[in-house]
Amino acid sequence: MSEARTFKIKSTLARQLQDPGGSQVRDLERQATARLETHRDDAMAAVVATLDALDALCAEAAIDAGPRVYALGSSIVDVAGYFDTGPLFHAAYSLCGVSDRMLQAETCHWPSIRVHTQALRLILASGCRVGRTSETLLAGLRSITQSR
Repeated sequence: MSEARTFKIKSTLARQLQDPGGSQVRDLERQATARLETHRDDAMAAVVATLDALDALCAEAAIDAGPRVYALGSSIVDVAGYFDTGPLFHAAYSLCGVSDRMLQAETCHWPSIRVHTQALRLILASGCRVGRTSETLLAGLRSITQSR
């Protein structure tokens, strides 16, 4: 019987990881953030278009519009999550919470949707800055979410 021999095989990736040089993770993260920021204006324009669609739904006030309200709010959450939008993300998340409760109750409370839409517009107009105004808006939205 022959004796078993073992071989240590290094993959190309393992060799590359041991080579000096390359990029630091923090540098790659900074580059990725900078590239993402080039899309901010387009993303915020998409949020404005979504808010316009929410306004149209509010004007229509259809009884069965709950799923569409949730979908539109969710799309704002999706976009806001990629950027540092602070209060915009939280206000959109609150809108989703309200619309989810309305779906469960099988009713639509349009004033709550309108208030959320207006708050989202105000936050967007202020550049999504965190401050006393945005905190007050979010506190008001939380009270609406808890009451619905």
